[in-house]
Amino acid sequence: MTILFVIFSGLTSITSRLVNSISKHIFLVASILIAIPTLYDWEEIDVYYTSDGIADVLILLTIYILPLSIISNWNNIKSTLYFELVLNLGIILLINFMCQDMTSFYIYFEASLAPLFILIGLYGAANRDKAADYVLIYTLFSSLFMLLAIALYEVILDNTDYQATSLLVLSLDLQCILFLAISIGIAVKTPLAPLHTWLPVVHSESPLAGSILLAGIILKLAVFAIIRLILPTLSDASVLYTPFVYVICVITIIYTSIITLRQTDLKVIIAYSSISHMAVCILGILSNTITGITGSLVLCIAHGFVSPGLFIIVGGILYDRYHNRLIYYFQGLISYMPYLSVYFIILSFCNVGTPLSINFIGEMLSLTGAINRAPVLGAIAALSVLLSACYQMKLTNRLTGGIKTPYISLTSDCTYRETVLMISLIVPTIFLGFFPSWVIDFLWDAPNLLYIFIVLLFKFLYKNLSIQKGIQNTIFTVSVAYIYIYIGKQYNVMVTCNAHNLVIGSSNLSTAL
Repeated sequence: MTILFVIFSGLTSITSRLVNSISKHIFLVASILIAIPTLYDWEEIDVYYTSDGIADVLILLTIYILPLSIISNWNNIKSTLYFELVLNLGIILLINFMCQDMTSFYIYFEASLAPLFILIGLYGAANRDKAADYVLIYTLFSSLFMLLAIALYEVILDNTDYQATSLLVLSLDLQCILFLAISIGIAVKTPLAPLHTWLPVVHSESPLAGSILLAGIILKLAVFAIIRLILPTLSDASVLYTPFVYVICVITIIYTSIITLRQTDLKVIIAYSSISHMAVCILGILSNTITGITGSLVLCIAHGFVSPGLFIIVGGILYDRYHNRLIYYFQGLISYMPYLSVYFIILSFCNVGTPLSINFIGEMLSLTGAINRAPVLGAIAALSVLLSACYQMKLTNRLTGGIKTPYISLTSDCTYRETVLMISLIVPTIFLGFFPSWVIDFLWDAPNLLYIFIVLLFKFLYKNLSIQKGIQNTIFTVSVAYIYIYIGKQYNVMVTCNAHNLVIGSSNLSTAL
């Protein structure tokens, strides 16, 4: 199936330059039909694709961020290949969240590297070759250990299905080996220190859409991998190694916060901020409590809104006008770009976890779970989060406060397109901060009616709005993907791990805690 998906994705790019728009649509649909096929039980492959509340939230986040990432580069990149790479990356991520066996998860976990690698290599900045090599070498080779662990599951059980592996009782020694192998790939994908060095380089050279999808969606695969691969099956090993992982997370938060204070590239600063927040997510997810796991997932959603917004401001709006990302180049933006300054201040306060934002709910629940699991390390991590406020407030004060520097000229404020992007990311962040129960309840009990609404919405937009071809392709592709997701939820009766077995894992875990 993966081979067919790659073939059809390649044909999509080739035919877009050889045939008309109708043929391109046909190949786009064909690639989706091949990529999201197995909503039913196919005997020859014996895998399932469906979703639960956790996957649903990440799927919705992917669908929401994907069109925004394309619109963010609308003025400076209009290549058909660019749109197709972004769409293929989004489709792969959707499939990844719907996988119900470890083998499929690993395949699409690694398949996301292909369009991201090409996207950075073709449309990145001056050092795009170095950045593309970093993302490929770091993530690909680290995931080989995960592949070996999955192969061991196949040897032991002759099956890598999530439900089947969750029922498998393994010895502690074997659990430890599997935990370490899987954790290496997760630590690089998160990333955690000292395996984090690739992310700032990739963000600094990546096109804006690549940075948005990388920070907003792809980094969440690490948390999702822990939920699917570690907690249900390797519960005893996770309890044993949690203090060690907590130490690494605390070091990551402190180190990235301190080093961020010395950075001058605006995109690199936001990249280090993402590393710190993902470390907090790992703290919550490994707490093995409902509070910590819920907080980690909520923080993932919150970071998926805030981080793309910050990247759009520093790597999109400001860079498009001044072609510079040095922090010392900007000052006093509030005097001649007031709307941009207000957007930036709101996102900055959300990023540091200010109350009345969904970020605050996520960080509070994650750190509460971490403190319940390991009081000393959790308390240190909670204090370390304050360091993130230091560099974020320094950045905000530098860009918006003071008087205009002599290096920049007066430019126009946010355009209509940029305003739509900012409001689309700020509104859900604040709204969910006032009503966090919406996303929390959705995590554990996702309603099918929401899928119907979104499918109908995308179909209406595609049929009734006179918009450009690239956006039409986006809406059309996403609509088809959503239809298949909805069909899978209606007709596939297989259920993934729920809140109970996610936390308990095995009969021995409660005793260990």
